[in-house]
Amino acid sequence: MTQLPDFATNHLASEAAVRVADRVNELFRLLRENKVQPPPIAIATAYINPAGFALLADELEIAPRVRLLLGAEPEAESVRAIASGDSDQDARRDAAIRHHQAWLEAERDNMGFARVPTVQAKRMVKWLESVDPQDTAKVEVRRYTGGFLHGKTYLVEDSATQAAIAGSSNMTYAGLAHNAELNLGTGGGTHSAQKVHEWFEHFWTLSDPYDLAELYGRLWEPHTPWSIYLRMLWELYGEHLDTDENPNVHTGLSLTRFQADGVVRMERLLDEHGGVLVADEVGLGKTYLAGEVIYRTANINRQRVLIVAPAALKTAMWEPFLATYDFSRWVTVYSYEEVRNRLDPEKGPIDAFMREIEDYSLVVIDEAHNLRNSGAQRSGAVDRVITAGNPKKVVLLTATPVNNSLTDLETLIKYFIRDDARFAALGIPSIREYIRQAQAIDPANLTPEHLFDLMDQVAVRRTRKFVKEHYANEMIFGPDGKPTTIKFPQPKVRRIDYALDADGLALIDAMVYALDDPTDPQAPHAWEDRSRDPERLMLARYLSSMYTVDHDLQTYQITNSGLLRSGLLKRLESSPQALHSSLEKMIASHEAFLEALRRGFVLRGEALSEWVSSDSDDLNEFVADFDDDEKIESVDGYHLSELKADVESDIALLYRLRDLAEVVVHNNEPKVRKIVAELTDIAAQARRVDPRGISSADRRKVIVFSAFTDTIIPVHEAVIKAIDAAPLDSPLADYKGRIAPPIMGSYAKTHERGKSGGVDQGGRAATIAGFAPQTAGPRDAAGEATAKDEFDLLFTTDVLAEGVNLQQACQMINYDLPWNPMRIVQRHGRIDRIGSKHDYVHLGLFFPAERLDELLELEERLERKLALADAAVGAGEVLPGRGPGHEVNLADDQVVDEFEKLLDAGGSSASLSGEEYRRRLYDAFGMEPMLKADVTSLPYGSGSGFVNPVVHGNGYVFCIKIGRSAKPWFRYVPVSDDWSIKYSDDGQPFVSPDTLLALRAADPLHSSAERWLPEGVYDKAFDAWGVARDSAYAAWNELTDPNAFQPDLPLAFRDAYTLVLQRGGYLGRESQIELANRLRSVPSAKVSRQVRSALNQGRTDEERIALVVEVLDEAGITAPPPREPLPAIEKHEVRLVTWMAVRGTAGIK
Repeated sequence: MTQLPDFATNHLASEAAVRVADRVNELFRLLRENKVQPPPIAIATAYINPAGFALLADELEIAPRVRLLLGAEPEAESVRAIASGDSDQDARRDAAIRHHQAWLEAERDNMGFARVPTVQAKRMVKWLESVDPQDTAKVEVRRYTGGFLHGKTYLVEDSATQAAIAGSSNMTYAGLAHNAELNLGTGGGTHSAQKVHEWFEHFWTLSDPYDLAELYGRLWEPHTPWSIYLRMLWELYGEHLDTDENPNVHTGLSLTRFQADGVVRMERLLDEHGGVLVADEVGLGKTYLAGEVIYRTANINRQRVLIVAPAALKTAMWEPFLATYDFSRWVTVYSYEEVRNRLDPEKGPIDAFMREIEDYSLVVIDEAHNLRNSGAQRSGAVDRVITAGNPKKVVLLTATPVNNSLTDLETLIKYFIRDDARFAALGIPSIREYIRQAQAIDPANLTPEHLFDLMDQVAVRRTRKFVKEHYANEMIFGPDGKPTTIKFPQPKVRRIDYALDADGLALIDAMVYALDDPTDPQAPHAWEDRSRDPERLMLARYLSSMYTVDHDLQTYQITNSGLLRSGLLKRLESSPQALHSSLEKMIASHEAFLEALRRGFVLRGEALSEWVSSDSDDLNEFVADFDDDEKIESVDGYHLSELKADVESDIALLYRLRDLAEVVVHNNEPKVRKIVAELTDIAAQARRVDPRGISSADRRKVIVFSAFTDTIIPVHEAVIKAIDAAPLDSPLADYKGRIAPPIMGSYAKTHERGKSGGVDQGGRAATIAGFAPQTAGPRDAAGEATAKDEFDLLFTTDVLAEGVNLQQACQMINYDLPWNPMRIVQRHGRIDRIGSKHDYVHLGLFFPAERLDELLELEERLERKLALADAAVGAGEVLPGRGPGHEVNLADDQVVDEFEKLLDAGGSSASLSGEEYRRRLYDAFGMEPMLKADVTSLPYGSGSGFVNPVVHGNGYVFCIKIGRSAKPWFRYVPVSDDWSIKYSDDGQPFVSPDTLLALRAADPLHSSAERWLPEGVYDKAFDAWGVARDSAYAAWNELTDPNAFQPDLPLAFRDAYTLVLQRGGYLGRESQIELANRLRSVPSAKVSRQVRSALNQGRTDEERIALVVEVLDEAGITAPPPREPLPAIEKHEVRLVTWMAVRGTAGIK
């Protein structure tokens, strides 16, 4: 017989092409060929994988009987403990043996999801399950658990010619073909071969049967779509599921379960990131969540807490709240304006306040969307509070984190996450760029659905729909301090159409024509090609850069003119008084500009979008103060005669439009008559007996909202006049003496510019308590309301759209056209809250009966024009003040139904920050205790499929783990009708990294969803996985490059950075580097302009650097933390956890 192999290793220098597998196959073959019947085989190995099996498969499948013995290899720590006789040696050994199962599973999970390893694995399972003609199993597998099994052997069991190869090689591809192994052969019935056989038999008899076929067979079990989907959710949320969803959380404020769950997640995010954005929708008690965190920080940890809130909420809500719960002296509340004024050197010394704010550990910002304009003075002041002294944790509270554009989110998040690359491991190398890309996908969509990965890391977001579905029948403490079942009133929306008289129509027609100017400021010769129609408003006074000789067009001026056009349009619809007031201010501003031109100067102004939105109550004030910053230039660089002529034309037109508005003001406007009729109807309905016993006074309480003080005042006066004139038997007379003083005065006007507006804060709190004493007023020790019920009718601007509990009322009227649906959600939240005694809350929306299409079409043209301008210059922002236009189509006949759906859903989905998915995962495991074990033990590469009726087109969803990164990545690969890969025109396969898109596509909704996965669709999944894996690998590799994290700095900061490095040596090396690092931060547009101004104003390098430092200090700019690139990986480290084939049938008939 040919010499049997006596040595086996991989790629020995003298036998480079020979592997261990070749020698083992040679041993099996030689002994088989020497026998009439192939001999049995015995194998001992710690690990086995399909690729290793494939190397020996041809011989093993021929063998009549194979015994396969598996056992754990010793680990280093276990060997040390046993060798040293440690007291825990037995425990260490037992743990290592238990880990062996995990290692076997890891070998299975690491085989890769591809056709070849899948074929190999199926072949191995078929072999493991094979039987002889007598139906006896050909393969028997046992596992030794009595200790370590370090030896490996490949033994031919023949009494006459026993032979073996024994040594270090596991039955894996690495052991048989790659690693530096050492194995010796003993053959020909030698004494050594007999000893190997004895060794094998000894451990075989001590071992237990083991189902290796089942371990691998689970890969192709018909997994349900539900179990695969839950595994995806487990990868995302399993790490914190038990703590985030702990039903036994104790709270100092006796919170309800859904609130306590929110607090747990808040505290985890505070620990991880130093801040959290609490974006629960209106009416869900964000105050109580923040209150619990404040309680734990102040009353338990004895650390100081600062609350910053709108002035109205400081007195009407926060101070009574803190008093009610007896919060300690460690908590201080300031209004936005108080913080701004205390940090303004022009208002007095700031040193004492700076020392005070350094001592706070937690800063809570209520109605934080007021800080979304990072350039505004109040935003800078709050940022200085946060950055002063020791690091502070930050809680931001807002139901509407996005108002104007998705970039609002960037501003808010930057209050506690200063590192733009903080979430690189999630595939977000730059928070700013990530948000910009989401904005570019759909500028009109202001729901942060394309920001899921970011929102899921920083936000707590629950909706009323979420609470109703997952916390049904839970108890909550109501405004009276008594427990009540969580229940929401049902929103009922009605449309209030008002007619227009001839004068009103004439005003609308003239204004719409005037505002719809066709000139494109970005055209190279716009100053020549501009419209010269005297009935069109050029707004040249705000577009002065269009008239520069070198056409140095300023983007912010295009935004300013669009903002003003949109603002005038909204005031036009609101009331003639609001429009008249704005036109008066603009006339004065234009005449001041014209006078400056005559003196040889051009007034440049500032970016209004840094301060207000187009439906802000403050626009008039900003127009009046537009040139306070003294930005002036010589007329030498301008086409002066054209600029002057256009400003004069605009002034003449503004006068004509103002006069038209004045005519309408002096008439008895039809819109006022309509609201009087509405109030009469409401009072009449309230006179009827309510079966639930709710008083008629509560049922006739109405809040009337308008965006504009200039609307609220005349409407308030007109309604009082109508009520006073009403006959005693008229339902309208029920309001006599019950009308509250109007509540006005907006934060920006009051706080930014230090001016007063509306009633004083104490009067405002008393008014609110007088209107809704049961839900918004003070209470005594017994929880009884102490304020007198004085008012049934309340007129207000959006100063009351935030944070005030007015659910004693059930009627709200929106006096303006609802341009921004999210603003309506915020207003409606004042009465549509948990704790309301009403079954229904009623919302009336005013619509003009005529010219509605013309108004909406003009607004759409203004937005489109600005979007094109922004795209051309890369500004990336839509018109400030613009709402989520795709959520509600105001021109649709179904607008009432659409608003009811929007209000019932709270404006967005709880899934936007993962709350929906966490809770569904928790509920699923809670209802089926065995399900968790089944889901978490699914092999890597497990998949399923189903028909999804809400998805358009077919696709695959892949849940991916990369290297040692804890968080999964997702890829969605859309495919054609035959499930082939789709390619773009440039030959690149389509693939989406959008996590929320993947989760929504793969969502079977419930456990009963039927599995649908034909063999052909399964096979095409390998191709789609190749695309998904390459996409994830490429994205990760980009983030291993340190240059990937270089911030995209504006030119002003780059110039200042260079100046500091080249000329800042006098500062001292340490201070010079510190200042240079501060200039590596990504600033707001306003701060960037301020730095440019500092560089221009300084006469010497030292003076320029000093001015730059002042700007950075004022804006609270700190150095970003060091940015570490991701670790390099190999492609095989991109591993598939689970996948789903989705047959989308939406749109298929």
